[in-house]
Amino acid sequence: MADRWAQGDAGLVNKARCLLLSNPDPDIDALTSRPEVLSVDVIDHERLHLLAEHSMPVKPPIWTALVWTTCFSPSSPVGGLIGSLTVNRHPVWGDNMNDPGNAILMISLVAGLSSLDAGSFTRRYLSHAEVARTHHGFDAYRQNVVEKNTIQGEPNPCSPSVDAISEILLATEEAWQNRFYTTTESAEAVGQDVARFLNRDDTSSTLIRRFPGLG
Repeated sequence: MADRWAQGDAGLVNKARCLLLSNPDPDIDALTSRPEVLSVDVIDHERLHLLAEHSMPVKPPIWTALVWTTCFSPSSPVGGLIGSLTVNRHPVWGDNMNDPGNAILMISLVAGLSSLDAGSFTRRYLSHAEVARTHHGFDAYRQNVVEKNTIQGEPNPCSPSVDAISEILLATEEAWQNRFYTTTESAEAVGQDVARFLNRDDTSSTLIRRFPGLG
């Protein structure tokens, strides 16, 4: 199933909703059968250890599943909802985000620097795509800028805030090990660029398994 959101055009923007669940045992079949659901992400506990290879914490996030839905149809209630993020999706490259097979798919909930306003954060975050083209060997990469962060229709008081969601895919574990960075200088270059917009303490990354929906 080709990913209809990612079409190799960095100028293409689509809007979606990302629901954060704390349900320890989400019903994947029931969720993916809903007409508004694009995909469901659950934590890939068996491969979390791979995060350590790139100096990232292995601890699972506070959420147990992400449910991606369209913004064009009402969402049915789901159990354990702890947040609803309305995002503008920016495909950078790649076309297989929604059909990763056994690929490694990493989700990062990005918190911006408190010193930046929303516009400055968005500009710096999106401009990171050009750094990624040079210094990462991802098979697919998508940026999602958060427009609204709510819970039960009201502003979400939860901290830390989420200002963006990054999705990166590498086709194999070998690619994860050998192509995450493209040169010996890449990790430093990426680190210097993300320091312009990203709050490391409040940003979290994890590996997920993705189940395509009907949306």
